[in-house]
Amino acid sequence: MPGSASPHVLLAGVDDATEAVLRTELGGRAAVRRLPSGEAVPPDAADEPTLLVVGADVPAPAGLVSALQTRTRHLAVIVVTGRAGADDTSALSLLAPAERLAYVRADDPDGLARAARSMLDRLALQHAYRTAQAAAQRRLLAGGEVARQPGEQLFGPLYHQVLIGAVAVDAAGRVIAWNRKAADILSLRNDAAGRSFPLLFPPHVRGDLREHLARAALVPSPPTLFERLGDDGAAQTLRMSAQAVTNPDGTTHTLVILEDITSSTETRRQLAERTSHALLSGDVAAAMTAGDPLRQRLQRSAQAVVDRLGVAVARIWTLDAQENTLVLQAAAGPHGHLDGGPSRIRVGDPGVGLIAAERKPHLTNAVTDDRYADDQDWIRREGMAAFAGYPLINDGELMGVMALFSRRPLPETAFESLAGIAGQIAVGISQDRLLDRLRATTEALQRPLLPPDLPTLPGLDIVARYRAQGDSLDIGGDFYDVFPLPDGQWALTLGDVCGKGPTAAAVTGLVRHTLWTAAQQDPDPAHVLPSVHRALLRENSPFCTLVYALLDPSDTPVRLRVTSAGHPAPLLRRRGGRTRLLEEHGPLLGAFRATGHPVQSTVLHPGDSLILYTDGFTEGSGAHLSREPEDLAALLASWTGPSDDRLADRLADLLFTDAVTRWAGRLRDDLALVAISAHP
Repeated sequence: MPGSASPHVLLAGVDDATEAVLRTELGGRAAVRRLPSGEAVPPDAADEPTLLVVGADVPAPAGLVSALQTRTRHLAVIVVTGRAGADDTSALSLLAPAERLAYVRADDPDGLARAARSMLDRLALQHAYRTAQAAAQRRLLAGGEVARQPGEQLFGPLYHQVLIGAVAVDAAGRVIAWNRKAADILSLRNDAAGRSFPLLFPPHVRGDLREHLARAALVPSPPTLFERLGDDGAAQTLRMSAQAVTNPDGTTHTLVILEDITSSTETRRQLAERTSHALLSGDVAAAMTAGDPLRQRLQRSAQAVVDRLGVAVARIWTLDAQENTLVLQAAAGPHGHLDGGPSRIRVGDPGVGLIAAERKPHLTNAVTDDRYADDQDWIRREGMAAFAGYPLINDGELMGVMALFSRRPLPETAFESLAGIAGQIAVGISQDRLLDRLRATTEALQRPLLPPDLPTLPGLDIVARYRAQGDSLDIGGDFYDVFPLPDGQWALTLGDVCGKGPTAAAVTGLVRHTLWTAAQQDPDPAHVLPSVHRALLRENSPFCTLVYALLDPSDTPVRLRVTSAGHPAPLLRRRGGRTRLLEEHGPLLGAFRATGHPVQSTVLHPGDSLILYTDGFTEGSGAHLSREPEDLAALLASWTGPSDDRLADRLADLLFTDAVTRWAGRLRDDLALVAISAHP
């Protein structure tokens, strides 16, 4: 090994076989010895290259390595693994550089020998480099090099010229010397020698810096970021690491290596800021386009503002135009109030009310007057520094106000980003109001197409179920009706008009009106269905499927006559559960010239039921996932519930719940059903 170094191999917790292997392989080039329990480093090994071999049974290898590092600076470690007891080896990567740390399995003696030789070679090279470096520095100093600046004599001309700052600090934290780059970074002059190094930094970081230097006297400290202000008042971000250094004369000091990373840090900060703003915009867009109720979407948006921008509190109000009042809809952040905490604020009141009245943003990084909040004590107590309030305006219409407080000043880019967020929220509120108006219009158009109430007939239970597909913005094409006839009979009808929306609503109205009018003249299916067919052809309207049934409740059993025009077959369930399809049918109405429709006659005994339904129950998720009417018949036949006066209601619930559960989010059609049962 170059120089006068005598390498040492210390064995901790190593068995006899492993020790024998290492003595055989390394005995000629290193002193191999066991490390007795409680002993740190042998005195003659403290300043020499040392290889520590830790056995698999050592319970805390990281603690052992940490203790050894306080006694020797030239330490490499091999950990023997493979048995219990070395469960904290992952901590070693924090103590030893990767090139000085190796793991070898206990059952691989050859691998252990190779690793030990490699580590000794690496230690030898590193020792040779340090020896040559020290010799070169001594020669430079012996040559009478003139010190042009404090630090050149200590560091030597090479270190004095490097592009990374270096500062020597004594045990009391006073500056001893520095190189040229450190002078540039810290604005050091020749009279800086003896000055306290921590005093070069602002008060709030001095404690951390002193702790950083104290640790470095024991173990080299990892790179750590510290901030300070330069002579020009501009903020600096310095990355610093420190370690104990022994001078050629035997004295020690702490060497601080520092690098000004202000520019790169600012670049990363700006990138992170832009990324955060982009993510915030995405979060708000996702929230405001979700299918949740408006209040939930606004709450998600307010929470995104708090999470992405790190503000203390965010609130969103919507405008109640009739009351000229802002209504609190969303609140995010740990604080329970804003502008005094009311849930309703009059337009024109201080704070958000004034923002709504003036319809312009209020932005400040100095919250000092009542324009921003009534509770100034709260602002001072919570340390609020910035306020941002934005009117939520879409197409010139005021939708509400978004406001927030922050404990730290907000950059201009944050104010700009929040303006865009306010625009997104305003559009979302406007769209929600538009959808509400559309739903109200749809309901108003749909309401006359369905009977408001079903009649109560003696001895019969009649119920209906209806559900429009989707979000009910389209008027459904399914309809049903039950009405009396002049001869004492009752007409039951259920149909499905092709299409949706206003066109389907117009056709549905035409069909219902024609059915009722024709049935009042002559209820016979041979008269009623052709009348509907001709009305559709005359108006050039979309086609329609239909079930038309006549029932006479005056007799027991109840007599029924059923006619189907291209519609799914009605289900006739007997009291015992046996269910069959009334499959005879004629063509759908409004499409073909032929209009012949066979009439099926049957009766409802006590406990019997007739169910009419639309094709949403069989093709609710498209034809490729369709069910057959026989499947519905089997479901009715398998039902074993009570046959009482609510039998029709129970059977309707059975079929309706089954359809809604089966199709779930895939439902693509309306669902309509009419069930009639004779009381048992």
